[in-house]
Amino acid sequence: MNTETAASQLWAEHQVTTLAEGAGDWIVPPYGSAAWSQLPPSDPRRYAAVIEAAERWRRQVAEEERLDQLADDDPAAWYAEVTAGANDEARRLAARLARMRTLAELDAARTYRPPHQLRATPGWPPVAIPGKPGRYLHPAPCEMAA
Repeated sequence: MNTETAASQLWAEHQVTTLAEGAGDWIVPPYGSAAWSQLPPSDPRRYAAVIEAAERWRRQVAEEERLDQLADDDPAAWYAEVTAGANDEARRLAARLARMRTLAELDAARTYRPPHQLRATPGWPPVAIPGKPGRYLHPAPCEMAA
């Protein structure tokens, strides 16, 4: 921050602080808003809103000038700075997408699979047959002899 910028910022902060001295309710509505228009003409919050709007405008113009100068001096650095937010969002989204199943995986999960063929194992208790209460599957006699 150069000295002109620092001086402008300090002056604006000092002016708003001076206007706020002794004020009980110090909520400054945005300049030009309906709430700002309803303030009495001599209300110090009107002046404070104008100063705050001017300071925001000064910062916006300074940032645009800085980015324009960066684009002229170092286009790669300008591009990296301008796209940093989009890159962060893309990384966040990519991590989320990587955890999601693909359409092919979802289709494969929906495909028909033949039912599992139940088999009773020798030496184990009989297997209950699903959907048929009281019916059990017993090992075949030839399997038991083995």
